[in-house]
Amino acid sequence: MSTTPDQALAADIESAILAVPGVAAVLRTGTAGAKIIDAGARLLGIRDVDAPLVSIDRTTEHLCVEVAIGALASEGVVGTIHRVHAVIDALILREIGTPADIRVTVAHIDESASAEQMRRRTTPA
Repeated sequence: MSTTPDQALAADIESAILAVPGVAAVLRTGTAGAKIIDAGARLLGIRDVDAPLVSIDRTTEHLCVEVAIGALASEGVVGTIHRVHAVIDALILREIGTPADIRVTVAHIDESASAEQMRRRTTPA
């Protein structure tokens, strides 16, 4: 499958987020129904299995980035959210030149696992 500029940007954002201290994983965004549809599209080959989990919505006026993360309680969840937001903001400003609306959702807080243990549980094989 070909990669669009937004898919490439989403993949860059996902990689940058995974390097943020306190982030254990990037998770699928959206409602339960949207997650099921996305999973089915990946299984059917309609959507690339390796497609980024970061959602980018672009209009003529602005860019909206949405991401869900798994966070490590030991690193401080609020601080992790702020670091993730700052990393996304800096990357968008560098690549696009204008600010974006950024939504970071903590979908899971892990109070016991290390980042590597969390990645092994949430990364598809």
